[in-house]
Amino acid sequence: MRAVTRCLSIALLISLLMPLWLCGCSRKDDDRGAAGKGAAADRYAGYRFGGDEVIDLGSQPLTLPEGAVAELVSRDAVLASRLADGGVSVRVHPFFKGRDLAEFLSSGKLQGGIFADMPALTAAATGDFVCVGLLKQGFATIISRKPMLVRELKGRRVATGLGSAAHFTLLSALQNEGLSEGDITLVPMEVSDMPNALAQGKIDAFSAWEPTPTLAFAAHPEYHMVHKGVSYGFLCLRRDFVRSHPDQAREVAAAVARACAWMRGPHGLEQAVGWTAASAARLQGAPFLVPRPAMGTIVRNDLLNVPGAPRITATLLSEDGLLYKKFTFLKRTGKIPESTPWAKMRDSFDTEMMRQVMAEGDRFALQRFDYRNPDSSDGAQ
Repeated sequence: MRAVTRCLSIALLISLLMPLWLCGCSRKDDDRGAAGKGAAADRYAGYRFGGDEVIDLGSQPLTLPEGAVAELVSRDAVLASRLADGGVSVRVHPFFKGRDLAEFLSSGKLQGGIFADMPALTAAATGDFVCVGLLKQGFATIISRKPMLVRELKGRRVATGLGSAAHFTLLSALQNEGLSEGDITLVPMEVSDMPNALAQGKIDAFSAWEPTPTLAFAAHPEYHMVHKGVSYGFLCLRRDFVRSHPDQAREVAAAVARACAWMRGPHGLEQAVGWTAASAARLQGAPFLVPRPAMGTIVRNDLLNVPGAPRITATLLSEDGLLYKKFTFLKRTGKIPESTPWAKMRDSFDTEMMRQVMAEGDRFALQRFDYRNPDSSDGAQ
């Protein structure tokens, strides 16, 4: 009885705090410019970007597992020491969305960023970038208020983020049942607004990526999973940075590999998710509502247990693969130019850098771990 009461109390607490989380991370797309407007713009306006002596990276603390990796990179004293030998430092700037991060990457203010497959593909199609590490092989999830099959979505209101991995998952699921987007009422919506919209009956289902599904199920245990589809996340660097500073690029890749190794060890994951939750709360100005054990489960399932990660394998780039299908989806929906060839996208993925770094573990100190509190001034972690 006590356990049941405790579970109900946790669900009630999450449901009460959910509006605070929504206010912190929900921003309407048409209210945002190159650096965003409103609270997001105010936050980004305080960021400093360095010259040749600073490597500026972007992160998304509200997204898992990518946020946990970026958090460790920002705290990596081994990376800081190795870069300091060449007079260089690293700064990690938190962003609300991959779209925001991609804009700063395109402008040259960032040398790299960690974000999901759709913004990574979009950035690669419209600029000169290279993805050097696989940081997520997780799921976008379709959730409903009551049990239903994918085919039962016909005629219903389904929310998703247009052009996102969740949008792709939704359309793929419909297609598998002989349906199309025209068979549902598609409701464009911020991912953080979806759980409450479903609870209020404004929509019948939604398709979203982590940690929104975990939050939704924690606050509303009565919700049901309709379908899951695979999504990816990557470490992307500007190609001009990789060409002009190849050793520094490899040190960044090594920091990512080191973070994954540390989280696979005792207590590393627990500490990482604690730091990540704190960074997410600072960014949005409200508590990060995903329970720590659930955060750990997401990071473990979507990254640490993925064979080969954080390496990018050649099979991922096959024209028979899921990434190619997402590429054609983005062209079809107008998110990237129709004339963009797959060869350009394929050349934007480096399968060798991370493999070489991991093969030379001693040279890149992949088993030396020293994570500390970073200087968090000016918005950087």
